Parts: sequence; C-alpha cells; structure tokens
Amino acid sequence: MRSRWFQGMPRWLIMVAVTMAASSSQVATAQDTTPEPPGDSEVTTQLPAAALPNMNEQGYLFELESSWTGSFDSVPREALVYQLNVPVHDLTSVEQMASRLGIDGEVEDQGSGTFQVEGESGTLFITGGLEQYTSAAEIPEGDLPEDDQAVAFAREWLRQTQLLPADAGEGSVIARVEEPARIIVSIEPLRPENLLSQYPSITVIMGPDALVLEASFRWSTLSTTDTYSLRPVDTAWTEVAEKRSYLQVDVPEGVAEPGTTIAGQSVYDSVSIGYTTSGIPGETQFLQPVYVFSGSVTPEGSDTSFPITAYVPALVNSQQPVG
Repeated sequence: MRSRWFQGMPRWLIMVAVTMAASSSQVATAQDTTPEPPGDSEVTTQLPAAALPNMNEQGYLFELESSWTGSFDSVPREALVYQLNVPVHDLTSVEQMASRLGIDGEVEDQGSGTFQVEGESGTLFITGGLEQYTSAAEIPEGDLPEDDQAVAFAREWLRQTQLLPADAGEGSVIARVEEPARIIVSIEPLRPENLLSQYPSITVIMGPDALVLEASFRWSTLSTTDTYSLRPVDTAWTEVAEKRSYLQVDVPEGVAEPGTTIAGQSVYDSVSIGYTTSGIPGETQFLQPVYVFSGSVTPEGSDTSFPITAYVPALVNSQQPVG
C-alpha cells in the first residue's frame, strides 16, 4: 500500500511532500484508526486540520519498511494548544512602526488592512499577518558576519527599533548565500518548543558588515486555549509502520533519479512532540501538537544511511491533516 510522504527542504524554503499513488480501496486514512476521544475531549474544541507539507520537488516515491527501537515511556499524554493572535494595524500603528524603522514617508492606506510607507531610507509594507521592511541603503563591500555575530546583530537591530517581541527566542542562522553575500537569521517564539512551521517567526536578511537589508515579521502573540489529550503514541507509530505518515527525508544527491521509487529500511529510535499550524490564514489559527518520529533510512542495496523523520497528528479530536 502506498501513501503520502514528503521530503524536507531548508527551513527558509517551503518544506515539500509527495502523495503516493494508491486506489481508494487501498488507502486507509489517519482518521480510520483514530480512537474515540476520552471524556475530557468532549469539552475541548475540535481543531482544524494540521498543516503538513504535500509536495516533493524531486518526485520521489518511498516504499520503506519501518521498525522502532526506542521507548515510548517519556512521551506525554496531553499537551497545550495555542491560539495565534495576529496583530491588527491602523494608520497610527503603521506610522509608529515606520518611525521606529526610520522611514519618514506618508502612510498609504490600500484598504482591507493593507498599508505601505515609502521613504528615502526604505519601504514598509503591511498586510494581514505580514510586516515587510526593505532597506534602501547602499550595500557596502565587506564580509558577512559569523553565525553567532549575525544572530546578535539581528536581535540588537530589532531591540533598537523596538520590534523585538518579549517572547522571542534566541534565533539562528538558516542560510548563507555567497553571491550576492547574504545571511538570513530566523527568530521564533520561546514557546512552544520544536516549532515545525515557519509561522510565527521573524526573518532578518543581512548583507556585508551585518547591514540589515530586509526584515519580515510573521508574528503573532500566543494564548493557550486548553490542554488536549493526545492519541496513544503506539497508535501513532502504527501510522508510520503502515505507511500512512508524512515523511521528511533528506535524500543526498546521486542516491536516486528524480521521480523514481526509493525502497529500503527505516529505523526509528526517538519520538518527541512538535507543533505546526492549524487553520486557514485570515481565520482563527492555532499551533497544535504532532508526533515527530526520528531515525535513519538505508536505501535498498546501499550501506549508507541518512536521516528520516515521520510526522503524525497527535490529537485525538483533530480533523484529518492537510496534505
């Protein structure tokens, strides 16, 4: 039986996945094996589907036999769900943000919560769920900062512009580009840990000498909605073993031709809780928990292994995941 899998890409790109061909009589969905919700789930809200990737740039199909060598003992039986509260802007708030960024242009209200401010120093564009800053400064000659310096510079720039959220995490470098010289820093919330989605986050793009060239704010304040019971982890593992999970597989170049089927053995030895978005942009959205199974995969006929991660929705009362 074939099912839906996906291959991971760097976090600053879109993660991708592939839907494997199967007849409707062969495919069993995650909903088919989801147990009935426990009693306390009757008072919690049924959440929208978890947003999991559903494309695969190389077009691989995976036909893998999976085994488990770890322990389920440390996995929690319940987890918090967070609601994303998107900031709402008006002329005053946009003027204030533009002032902090040193942009002295006039605010243009384009309607439906969309604004733009253009000045000699740069441009600020705001629409639902996104604030985008672009600098007009001349890009200097020089070297890119080291990773730790880049993170420190990005945080300091956000602090000086009063745009660093109180609940922001430390941040990390997610990409370095040599030509043109760019370094990209991403900052995520302190909580929840192990955020799988790119939202909420702040992305700062710097050039030589740590000059901030662009900044994208896809941020929301988080409020806890309720504590939700999780489906039994051994039931979630069944989704992986029976090829009904979503995979992130970093296939090295030269392992297989694009569009071919990769068969082999995958061995998983750890499981944790991650969070992904749930709900349609523009409507109420949440961060909900998913099971993250980690291990390695060895293609058929090869002695080389590479990382593999399988994702399974963790809630017993969530709709079937998007993908």
